[in-house]
Amino acid sequence: MRNFNLIGKCSMILVALAIGCSLQAVSAQTVSDAVTISQRPPNPPPSPPPNDTRPGGGLSPQDSSCNPLNRSMQALIPVTNPVLTTTNSPTFLFYIPFAADQVQFGEFTLLAWPGEEQRLHQIRFTLPQTPGIVSISLPPQTELQEGNSYRWYFQLYCQDGTGTQPDLTVNGMVERVALTPDRERQIRDATPDIWYDALAQVAGQLQASPQDAQLREKWRSLLQTIDAEDLAQEAIVGSIIPLPAASSGR
Repeated sequence: MRNFNLIGKCSMILVALAIGCSLQAVSAQTVSDAVTISQRPPNPPPSPPPNDTRPGGGLSPQDSSCNPLNRSMQALIPVTNPVLTTTNSPTFLFYIPFAADQVQFGEFTLLAWPGEEQRLHQIRFTLPQTPGIVSISLPPQTELQEGNSYRWYFQLYCQDGTGTQPDLTVNGMVERVALTPDRERQIRDATPDIWYDALAQVAGQLQASPQDAQLREKWRSLLQTIDAEDLAQEAIVGSIIPLPAASSGR
């Protein structure tokens, strides 16, 4: 009988040892898997979507009460990203083919991307009196981080529009990069590489000296790269006119 008891105890010990070894092996494998996962590089950020440089969706420009001229407003940026700036307060340019009295107000919003949950800047505005190319500049305190992308929305509410939704919308991306000597040269030479900075620089110079043939050629060349050469002779009419925060009419 003692032999049977001894055999039984030995069997139980062996079973316990086997279970313990198995659990230890599983635990070791779990730790190994966790280490392997932690060593994997993070997933790359999603690619920015193409820029919507002209109004789209359910409302075509010619159907808008803002625009009876059968011409569309246009964001003056490339469709394909990235579109770069080296500054914390870039300037955005838009072609607006109608007069201020056709628009009740506009709105410009800048959001952190991806996610678009953090709003960095928002402004409501009216337009200059005459049609042409208008600009919006971010305030210097806007915190654009180098290496990060942001998405902006430019929206217009027509004077005769109904409802609370904007009648015309364009949107696009901006990515901030460091200012290097090479990029400084690209901006100075008005190449399209650092788009926002080069375009704003030439637009500002051309507004001050509209008869300068060399500036006209730089401007035409930049617009040609975004298939907007037909806008090269349009007037640069200046900045949007900010509205008080509570003034929108809606």
